[in-house]
Amino acid sequence: MSRPPFRLLAITPPEGLVDADLVDRWLAAGAGADTLAVLLRQPGAAPRALLAPGGRLAALVRRCRDRGLPLLLSVDPAAIDLALDLSSETAGLHLRGDPSPALLADLRPRVGGLLGRSCHGAPQPGHPAVDYTLLAPIFVPTTVQPGLPLGSKRPIGLAGLRAWTADPSAAVVALGGVGPSTAGDCLAAGAIALAGIGVFFGPPDRVEQDVAALRAIVRPGPAHVLPPRP
Repeated sequence: MSRPPFRLLAITPPEGLVDADLVDRWLAAGAGADTLAVLLRQPGAAPRALLAPGGRLAALVRRCRDRGLPLLLSVDPAAIDLALDLSSETAGLHLRGDPSPALLADLRPRVGGLLGRSCHGAPQPGHPAVDYTLLAPIFVPTTVQPGLPLGSKRPIGLAGLRAWTADPSAAVVALGGVGPSTAGDCLAAGAIALAGIGVFFGPPDRVEQDVAALRAIVRPGPAHVLPPRP
């Protein structure tokens, strides 16, 4: 297991149009391939739909590839076999829905790139099998999820984040209400990277300003050294 090669993770909105020109705003703010990765996510969509040339995210995918930004593919555990065939087209796979340690251990040798997971609530085992854990929500999310009212997900707060990062093998990426005003606290609580939706896919001028602020916050952060993968 190696430290994930990003400090910022831009997660695509769950629905609606995605402005590919925002990629150039990220770059103008100083967040290039050495800092930022993009997680392609659309609840309920088949893995191939996320990369389809005519799909909702097609323009974003093309722009990220043109600019050399790494792409990660978010998939449900039930669709993992379909996603494995696409792993060579991205920098890695990301499993949603608190996947079990047994599933992660089975997948680890089958995924050539990065392997990440989404988790919620109290700490879970499985760190040795993944390159990072996306933990949410730290604070009240600012992006509405389909079928869920805003604020319906209970935030775990900085104490909950610290409970995860107390494990030295954990590489935790903080998500949920994370922005320039809260990013420093998340890093101080042990997060190795920061993730968001609206902060990367909002109004262009605000996005460039916020991403520049996040880039400045993560710049001095020390490298997170993880033990070798068994």
